[in-house]
Amino acid sequence: MLEARGLTKCYASIPAVNNVSFAVRPGEILGYLGPNGSGKSTTVKMITGLMEPTCGEVLFHGANIKDDLLTYKKLLGYVPEEALLYPYLTGWEYLEFVGILRGMDQKLLRKRANALLELFLLFPYRHATIASYSKECGSVFF
Repeated sequence: MLEARGLTKCYASIPAVNNVSFAVRPGEILGYLGPNGSGKSTTVKMITGLMEPTCGEVLFHGANIKDDLLTYKKLLGYVPEEALLYPYLTGWEYLEFVGILRGMDQKLLRKRANALLELFLLFPYRHATIASYSKECGSVFF
């Protein structure tokens, strides 16, 4: 379970995110909507551990992510709105690259990469460059 409790982020005492709380249980999907500048990206950065909240906490399976941020990040997948990827790599090459950086066993890496490509309907395009992929949304997944 992923839980946000009272997340707040202020810049020079001006709140960008103010007291946001939610819980997402296994199998659930959360939609987080709002106009430009409403704090969606800032909230995502806090729940991914990329940004420290001014107040509040993020819990994963009941534990504060700050207690073991490295392990939490190893379990987390994050596709940002503006992916800073290597555009000349294919989808398969990029997943292989990330798996190697994470020290994954080659057999497990192939299995997970194929599963992700299937999940996102990209398997037929696994040898196409990332630059050719649509970039319509951002996602967080475990």
